[in-house]
Amino acid sequence: MQLVNRLLLRLMLVGMAAISIALALTLLAAKRDIADEVDSSQRIGQLIATLGALQGSGSLAAQATAIDGLNEGGTLRHFHVALLDDAGRRLTRQPAEADEGFPGVLRRWLVRDLDMPTTTLSVMRPDGQRLVVMLEPNPRSESSEAITSALLQFGLFGAVAVALIVALWFSVRRALAPLSDILSAIARLEAGDYAVRIRRCATRELDQIGRALNHLAEVLTEQIARQRELLHRLQDVQEDERRKLAHELHDEFGQLLTAIQVDASYLMRQSAGQSALEACTRAVVENSGAILAQLRSLLAQLRPYGLQGGEEHDIALGQALRDLVAQRQSRGDAELDCRLSIALDAVAIPPRLAVAVYRIVQEALTNVMRHAQASRVQIAVVADEAASVLELSVIDDGRGLDPARASSGGIGIAGIRERVLANGGELRLEPATPSGLALTARFPLG
Repeated sequence: MQLVNRLLLRLMLVGMAAISIALALTLLAAKRDIADEVDSSQRIGQLIATLGALQGSGSLAAQATAIDGLNEGGTLRHFHVALLDDAGRRLTRQPAEADEGFPGVLRRWLVRDLDMPTTTLSVMRPDGQRLVVMLEPNPRSESSEAITSALLQFGLFGAVAVALIVALWFSVRRALAPLSDILSAIARLEAGDYAVRIRRCATRELDQIGRALNHLAEVLTEQIARQRELLHRLQDVQEDERRKLAHELHDEFGQLLTAIQVDASYLMRQSAGQSALEACTRAVVENSGAILAQLRSLLAQLRPYGLQGGEEHDIALGQALRDLVAQRQSRGDAELDCRLSIALDAVAIPPRLAVAVYRIVQEALTNVMRHAQASRVQIAVVADEAASVLELSVIDDGRGLDPARASSGGIGIAGIRERVLANGGELRLEPATPSGLALTARFPLG
């Protein structure tokens, strides 16, 4: 059901209930007023009978008491009856004083501008005594009815307003309750959790939003899966090209350099005693040896030991990382204090992930040596079997990464991001303390 229709329906039901209650209370008040009018009519009849008895020979005191009884309680509703003798002395009691407090103030305000003249009637007793019956206006009953009616209407309108506000609050809160789930799902989508799904909602508009977000999550999940597959294929192609290049360099250049060294050694022996020729052949031997050493170093980078032939495992990854660090420091980078910490605890590392971790460390070390101007770098690889997570961190004390380039970085950072994404991991680049850059990558082992 649409949100507008839902709100209108609930407000209509509450309004009808409030109107029904108001109608019932109004009818009850009207019934009470009618009963008061009937009672007043009876009292007026009694008053007429009492006034008629004044012309008889009955006791005057008893008749005055009867009039006081009719005056009590305001049941005559419109006037107060006073009995006076021919000297003007009041034989009946004075009218009751006005109420104090808010009701009395309100009654006095209602009758403040009214002109209330008295009406007199002369009555002659059988003994010749002259009496005066005075009718004094008494708006107490009417003002009480007016005040009661106003308070009743104010209470009813207030109750209806409160009921509508409560109904509207309850309806809106109930109808918009799924918004918390939707906002939570949006936050998880922003964080990269595309497995989130929103439950069906009774409100049609929110249900449509939930369906759209679920469809978006499904599409993003499919696109991410395709992207990861493409990245996996790309990295497999890269590793295959590195493997082929390493074979070519080893089979062709390695053999040729070895042959040059053998020939140069032979010439050096044959040129013994000839200083110029001996120095030339010795230089050929030394240069070919240096080239061969550089070639072996390049082959180690292209195809690290322990990560070859699809036999990757945790021990091979650890050994490959140790060889990488030792190789980098042996090539003239000894001034960089490189510390490596590995804690795999016999956890099986998938082959693709092992290669990705090695290449990320390789690229991170290259960036540190070329750009960071660092004197120390800490590398840690920790596998948590209970949480099924592999965490890699590379922290240096260099000049750090420019904040403007932190989100994009160069080609090296882009390659690291691709490898992390391809293996379903999370990458963070943060400033290190007190200086430098902290690279942290977390990979699921499942």
